[in-house]
Amino acid sequence: MQTKTLEVLEFDKILDMIKDYARSKLVSDMILNTRPINDKEKIQRELDQTGAMLEVIVENGNIDLFGLYDFNKIIGYVRKKGVLEPVELLKVLDLLRSSAYLKEYGENIEDSYIKDLFNRISTDDFLKNEIERSIISEDEIADNASSNLRSIRKRKTKKEEEIKNKLSFYISSSKFDDALQDKVVSIRDGRYVLPVKTNKKSIFNGIIHDRSASGNTLFIEPHTIVELNNDLSNLEIEENDEIRRILDRLSRFVEGFDVEILENQKLIARIDFLQAKAKFALANKYSKPNLTDKKKLKLKNAIHPLLKGNVVPINVEMGDGYNTLIITGPNTGGKTVSLKTVGLVNLMAQSGFFIPCDEDSLVNIFDDIFLDIGDTQSIELSLSTFSASLTNIVKITENVTDKSLVLLDELGSGTDPTEGAALAIAILNFLKNKKVMTFATTHYSELKYYALESEDVMNASVEFNIETLSPTYKLIIGTPGKSNAFEISKRLGLDSEILANAKSLLSDENKNFNTILEQLDKNKKDLEKKNKEIESYKKKIKQARNNLLDLSKKIEKQKEKIIKDAEDKANEIIDAANESSQEMLKMAKKSRNANTSNIDRSLNEIRNKYKSSRIERDEKNIGPKLSKNAPETLKVGDIVIIEGLNEKAEVIEAPDEKGNIKVQMGILKMESNIKNVTKTRSKDKIRENINKIYKTKKAMYISPTLDLRGQRYDEALRNFDKYLDDAILAGLDQAKIIHGKGTGALRKGINDYLKNNTRIDSYRPGNEKEGGFGVTVVKFK
Repeated sequence: MQTKTLEVLEFDKILDMIKDYARSKLVSDMILNTRPINDKEKIQRELDQTGAMLEVIVENGNIDLFGLYDFNKIIGYVRKKGVLEPVELLKVLDLLRSSAYLKEYGENIEDSYIKDLFNRISTDDFLKNEIERSIISEDEIADNASSNLRSIRKRKTKKEEEIKNKLSFYISSSKFDDALQDKVVSIRDGRYVLPVKTNKKSIFNGIIHDRSASGNTLFIEPHTIVELNNDLSNLEIEENDEIRRILDRLSRFVEGFDVEILENQKLIARIDFLQAKAKFALANKYSKPNLTDKKKLKLKNAIHPLLKGNVVPINVEMGDGYNTLIITGPNTGGKTVSLKTVGLVNLMAQSGFFIPCDEDSLVNIFDDIFLDIGDTQSIELSLSTFSASLTNIVKITENVTDKSLVLLDELGSGTDPTEGAALAIAILNFLKNKKVMTFATTHYSELKYYALESEDVMNASVEFNIETLSPTYKLIIGTPGKSNAFEISKRLGLDSEILANAKSLLSDENKNFNTILEQLDKNKKDLEKKNKEIESYKKKIKQARNNLLDLSKKIEKQKEKIIKDAEDKANEIIDAANESSQEMLKMAKKSRNANTSNIDRSLNEIRNKYKSSRIERDEKNIGPKLSKNAPETLKVGDIVIIEGLNEKAEVIEAPDEKGNIKVQMGILKMESNIKNVTKTRSKDKIRENINKIYKTKKAMYISPTLDLRGQRYDEALRNFDKYLDDAILAGLDQAKIIHGKGTGALRKGINDYLKNNTRIDSYRPGNEKEGGFGVTVVKFK
């Protein structure tokens, strides 16, 4: 793809937006170096994998990536037996920690490609534990790094105490009060010394190591501690040697894990890259395009991704009957934006990014995109606008193929209108004959005629509202644009005599054409009005149908209730009669002259009649039945129909070992079994559940307050970064970050991060009630 095309369409700004979602500089640089390709299979694979990652983070939450650096130099160095410094070993430790976390995160992933990325990550608990045990910070090695180091440091501590005890004699003795500048022990060149007044140096028998800037103080090492200082120096040498031995040991462990580290770097970078693209698509509600190489283009509700505010979407369709589209309309009406939208959407799709269009949009794979857009006047080459434009078009005609896309803005302008129009038609004919897909904008009426008379060419226009004298930015395919010059002049108050004179100067051909355009425009508006009426009737009919269905269900429920109540009442009467009869027979049986055999016979007859008379409901008809098409597996978010109830429900808890599941119908939650349900095809799960599942789930757990107090600086910034991602995707408007006052370093780090973050609308210190300077309040866009 040409560099000029990428520059004019501002593709670099799209890359800059996406890179903000990457968690490492390594991947940020990868994103900035992304370029469109024309291999359909590779593009499709990239889009599918981005879509799979989008599903993963929707279902499982953001992937907390950290510890990703370029390890090529580090691994190259250890392979040459180099010894790593603590800062480099801490980078390796970060990678090992991140690898362990990702390994665990990957256990819940279902997509085969994404799961494979996580599965291929290697871990080494031994190396991770050894570095954790040995390295405290970039400047500090732990005492427990080795038993020898611990022993050396104990001896060193004792030696320092011995030296200080010796020197305390000089400090505490009144004999030396007048000779000492300060009653303190200092260190010069790693040796303990005393600050002595220059004119009193003869009192102390020792070695001078330093002099103050004023010259009034000498730093003297008394002879009594020279040997002790020598012992301390030797211990420091031993300590440094042991530290180098520890670092060398750890470096050799890293060398043994070298291939895995480089492979982990690639895998984690790939995960970060896919997540950045997926989060970019989620944040902007972009969709995965359908691809074709059959010279067809169908963009539904496409918007220019760099425009802010309430952007009017456009619908563009080409390839079915025409490959050339000529767009006419007033200045500032959106013609150029339409061209750029088509070009930039294609660049995004061919780079494997989701696009700002509806989901069923179709993007063609072009081998190149050629364009002539904007003010191309060249001062350096002394070229006019027309000359510079024609120079571009010459290059286009020399290099274009039938698989290219050409975007031409104000074709033929900048010269005599008659010649310019003729030249524009000739250029469009050349491209049409080469079967090149071409978009062109123009003000020339001749090109409107050309589109009407030529096969494979279609008119289009950007709509203009005469009432408000402003463009609507809506692209209308099939209708050429009107100049509206007379109507605008009339509404702005131009003298009617001047207008009448102007109209009389128009040729009959132009008058007829304008009349046809006006009639077309009137017919289009009438058709749109009728379509709106039809849509309104459809909605009313649908609403009436739904009301009837609701009423039918209500009547059916009332009917069931009446029958149930009647059955219950009948059963109550039968129960009472049965109890009364049996009680009377039991009393008769106690009578002295009673015929017990007859009474028992009567008792049995009453019981049998009671059983046959009592109304028993068929409970089998109520509740779920076995499904004929029970699914083998289900996961959270699947839509199912519960047999017997014939109601749709959403799975909210996956099947257990016995196949028991939990589902939700509206606000009702209930238990069922996988054998009692039929899985139904849901709509696009990703789009349907982005806000419903992800945001709701996140909003439940994301607090509007983040407390970072007590955390280390790096840990706090890492947690802050992750929190911002989750808070934005959860839909929070603002958040309160508690960092405390302290030294102010953490507050400064947070403010520096927020300063250049494009996702942040504003931030400020908290007020007195919110916590003052110990709090930063962040507002999201």
